[in-house]
Amino acid sequence: MRPPLVLTIAASESDGAAGLQADLKTFTALGAYGASAVSMVSTITAHEVHGTYPLPADVVRGQIDAVAADLRLDATKIGALGSAAVVEAVAGAVREHRDRLGRIVLDPVMVSAHGTPLISAEGAGALGKLLLPLVDVLTPNMAEAAQLLGRPLATSIEEIREQALALQAMGPGAVLITGGRLEGEDVVDVLVHAAGTDLLRARRVPGRRVRGAGSTLSAAIAAQLARIAGFDRAGQLGEIGEAGAEDDLVTIVASAREFVASATENAQDWKLSRRSGGYGPLNHLITLDT
Repeated sequence: MRPPLVLTIAASESDGAAGLQADLKTFTALGAYGASAVSMVSTITAHEVHGTYPLPADVVRGQIDAVAADLRLDATKIGALGSAAVVEAVAGAVREHRDRLGRIVLDPVMVSAHGTPLISAEGAGALGKLLLPLVDVLTPNMAEAAQLLGRPLATSIEEIREQALALQAMGPGAVLITGGRLEGEDVVDVLVHAAGTDLLRARRVPGRRVRGAGSTLSAAIAAQLARIAGFDRAGQLGEIGEAGAEDDLVTIVASAREFVASATENAQDWKLSRRSGGYGPLNHLITLDT
């Protein structure tokens, strides 16, 4: 007997709103056990990024090697990596341990909510070349999708779909582009997978700006993939792209989006910062409230 196991490979972010801290809270809220490999240390607050410090590539690789050798992982979430050297190290670890990492979700973090770059240009190029072909689910926002493709920012749902298809052609089993930058009462995300395209609509949550929604979404997808890994072992769920698995993926993504929306809405009245303004966090532990 054991809980679902998920590894996050991500940045440690000092205010706890995003990155590794958000991932671990999300795993806990959704009933999964979280392990971690720190890719870089970020000194970040609700108002600004003070500094980002990628760890040595061999240190990142060593953490992944240790976890993969010991834990029975069901899924892995990859977030901010910071440098081309770390991207190369993570890609090497994924290739070596592919059968031990479970389903892999990549959130290609490139720029903070504040507009600060979180990865070098060389690192962004390495993401597209080395990591995209290795993952099951890719979850970029609109800006990240455009940067990975070297295209202008999409301005319509159809353009988002076209970019999702172009990213899927680079190797991921499925691509989810979050469409929060498009104006409108609803947020429309585009999910492209082997069975076709799904447009996932949700009411836009009003209120102050939040940070960590992308981290939380990808972590929630990874946690849900881990939760159904028991069915996978029993032969009841195929690989991403196989018949029968796609309906499960659409359900998983929809559930993860609902979790993010609820976690956002349930933190509307929080005032954690000593200063006004800035980006607020999500309430990741809403499922544990009594």
